[in-house]
Amino acid sequence: MLIGDFICSTSSHKPSLIIKEEEERILITIDEYNGDYKWIKKYEADKIILNPEEELSLVLKYGEWFYEVHKNIMQEIIIKNLTYYFNK
Repeated sequence: MLIGDFICSTSSHKPSLIIKEEEERILITIDEYNGDYKWIKKYEADKIILNPEEELSLVLKYGEWFYEVHKNIMQEIIIKNLTYYFNK
C-alpha cells in the first residue's frame, strides 16, 4: 500500500485514503471526521481499487482545508479523472 491508495478498514464506513506511511502503520483519512486522520496498523487495511470518479467524490467531501494541505494527492486524482474521461 502506498500514499494515495484507497483502503477499507473498520475505522470508517467509507473508503479511506492513505496520507502517510511509517513502518507498520499508515495514516488514513476518515470520512466521518471530515477527512481528518487516524493512524492504523497496516494489517487492519485492505487496499481497494475505485473508479476515478469515486475517488474524487470521496475526497471532495472532506473539509475545505484538505485541498490546501494535500494538493499533490488531490491534483493526481483530478488528472486521473481527466485522463480517464478523455481517453474513453
